Amino acid sequence: MALVSELDHFNISTGRLAETVAFFEDILGLENRPGDRPDFDFSGAWLFAGSRALVHLVEKDTDPGEQSGPLDHVAFATSDFDGLVSRLIEREIEHRLSGQPAIGLRQVFFREPNGVRIEITCRS
Repeated sequence: MALVSELDHFNISTGRLAETVAFFEDILGLENRPGDRPDFDFSGAWLFAGSRALVHLVEKDTDPGEQSGPLDHVAFATSDFDGLVSRLIEREIEHRLSGQPAIGLRQVFFREPNGVRIEITCRS
């Protein structure tokens, strides 16, 4: 029996806080709500999908750049795959389409401003 049932959030350390917030707002439609983030003694942001803060950002003096350590990628699901891919194309964000037709899954991979690879999936 699994002791966990879902991913609560993930955290990115960044030297590009404003750029990273703007990216997740623009590309994934997440919402930055400064008033809903606890008053930590460090700068950052929480980005929400509905009532859930899915992405936590912590501002650091140094930029981790392209390195994500052992983390390969973070995946989100969408019901508007074509709309999301169109948004990537419009904003000239490099991406790679993939899929698993046998199980009805479409995928797109791209990187956010700090180098973390993002996967978006859509089940048809």
